[in-house]
Parts: sequence; structure tokens; C-alpha cells
Amino acid sequence: MKKIAFVRTRYLPSSETFIYEELKNIKRFKAIVFARKRMNLKRFPFPRIKRLPRSAKRLARTFRRKRIRLIHARFGPAGVRMMKVKRRLRIPMITSFHGFDLPAKIKRRSKYYRKLRRLFKVGDKFTVPSRQMKRQLRRYGCPKHKIKIMYSGINVKKFRYIKRHATTQKVTIISVGRLHKKKGFRYLIRAFKKVHAKAPSSRLIIVGNGVERKNLKRLISKLKLKKSVRLKGFVPHKRLVRLLKKADIFCLPSVTTKDGNHEGIPNAIKEAMATGLPIVATRHGGIPELVKNGREGFLVPEKNVRRLAKKLKHLVKNPSSRLKMGRRGRRKVAKRFNSGKQVRRLESIYRHLIKKGRK
Repeated sequence: MKKIAFVRTRYLPSSETFIYEELKNIKRFKAIVFARKRMNLKRFPFPRIKRLPRSAKRLARTFRRKRIRLIHARFGPAGVRMMKVKRRLRIPMITSFHGFDLPAKIKRRSKYYRKLRRLFKVGDKFTVPSRQMKRQLRRYGCPKHKIKIMYSGINVKKFRYIKRHATTQKVTIISVGRLHKKKGFRYLIRAFKKVHAKAPSSRLIIVGNGVERKNLKRLISKLKLKKSVRLKGFVPHKRLVRLLKKADIFCLPSVTTKDGNHEGIPNAIKEAMATGLPIVATRHGGIPELVKNGREGFLVPEKNVRRLAKKLKHLVKNPSSRLKMGRRGRRKVAKRFNSGKQVRRLESIYRHLIKKGRK
């Protein structure tokens, strides 16, 4: 079985379940993870994790000894670090971009930009999780023929469809993601204030940890929503499934931050759709490729609290719409965002590049 070097500087931040799902579903190749820092090993168990040497010379020697046939670098910075190793070994390399590594604001004088331009010449293939990010990669100068859209998939068996009851009482809105500015939670809380004024029995649950937690707690207190808004912190997948099961609406109002940080297509939305939840999100990044406005949910402009509240109130008042949108969402995710199907596509790219590299 041919060996693949799966390079991630940190293995594995808690938010990167999508990478783990991909890694553990690779069956036709033997993936070996190389990481500088190991973390969350109980949550993301994997049998082959090796230390990532800082020296390109040492790493090339390690890859040669282990008979690595292809390098798969996760995120742009990892791809940049692997350029020297690829040149030494003359083996194919894929770099996968996911969001923060392709800032919307291109700083053409930055070192990272200049290194990416070199990477686009050296690398064999570059994957992105959305059409929007493909356009962004091309703006950075990556040749069109080297780019492949690879939607990150989810485990649709783990996130099963749940039949919900049509009710306007005690409606629960849920959101999931790192507590980071780009997730737009501050706008969600402000919008929920308007929803709560019309539907006092409604509640909001936000799942995730991050640097914005203190700011969000202060905002909740300021708006007098302590009894109706819960910051749950990080929860494991099994518990997350239970929370999604009890919820009625999923909302993620992502925004592009001042430094250009933005989303691809958040897996949290896919997981919510898989369970049958209708979505309220923003026209941001690749989200419109997943959620069609008026079908699986609603899309509103970034940072628009009034429009966000309006769509949430509509779904609170119209349970039949929630159920219809939820069924459509499940069908779409099962068809196009199934992790097993996506990994088979990735393996075909591995096979093609390795075969091409032998010529």
C-alpha cells in the first residue's frame, strides 16, 4: 500500500473534525501524520503520528526512509514549509486551503504572498472547499488547472435526520463554532434580542470555545438575556448530536474580519442540515453553495442584525417552513457532502498524481 505524508503543524485542534473525518476514511493509501505539536489525541485517535522535524533536510531523509510517495499539506503555511522537501525528493504534493490561509485582503508585499506564488509553481495540486475559495486562490495567482474543489464532508450516519414536531412554543435556536469574530456571534445575540421580544419562550444556545467568550458574556448581560442565552463551551460530538436533536433552527451569521479572515463552507452548517435543521446564515464565503436562499434556509447580508432577526422570527412563527427546509437540507448534505464519497474523490487525486509522477 502506497504511503502518504499527511502534514499538519498541529494535530489536531478541536475545531478540525473535518480533517479527522477525512484522514480516518482514507483506505486505499497508508496515511502517516507528521505534526510538530500533538493535541486532542483522545478525541482524534490515529495509529500513525510522527514528529515533524524543523529541518527540511531531516524531513526529506525521514520521508525517503519511510518510502513516502506523496505529500498532502494541510493549510497554505504547511504547503510553503514543504516546498524544499518536495524539491529534494521530487515527489508530488497537494496543498489544501481552508480559509484563514487565504485572506480576502491580498497583501502583495507580504512574505506569505510571495511564498504562495512560489508554492503555486512548485505544487502539483491545490484543493479548496468551495467555488468562492477557488476564485480567491486564482486571485492569488494559482493556475486554474491546478485547483480542485473538494467539499469537506461529514459523517451522515453520525448526524442522522431527526423528525421534529411543528410548534411555535419554546423554540430553540442553536449555533456552533469557535468563539471567533468571523463567526458573527455578536450579531446573532443582538438579533436574538429582537426575536426574544416577540417570542419570550424562545432560547439561544451557542456551542464552542474561543477568545470572544468574555465579550459575548458581557453582551448577553448587557442585553439582559442571561436566562435565555447559553454559552455551552466545547461539547463532544455525541453530546452535540443530542443538542441539535433538541433544537429547531440553526444560525451562523459569519462575517469577513478586518484582516480578511473568512469561512469556506462551515461543517457546522452541514451537520445541522444533516439532522434536518433549517438554516439562517449570511451570504459569506462558500455558504451560498450549501444553502440556497428560501430552500434549505435563509441567507442575509453580513452584520445585518435587522434582517437576521426578521428571518429568525419568520422561522419561529412558521414551523411548517422549518420542517420543509430541514428535509431539503438533509437530502442535499447526504448527496453532496458525504465524507465517505469525498474521500474516494481525494484518493483518486492521490492515485493520479503518483501515477503521473512515475512517468
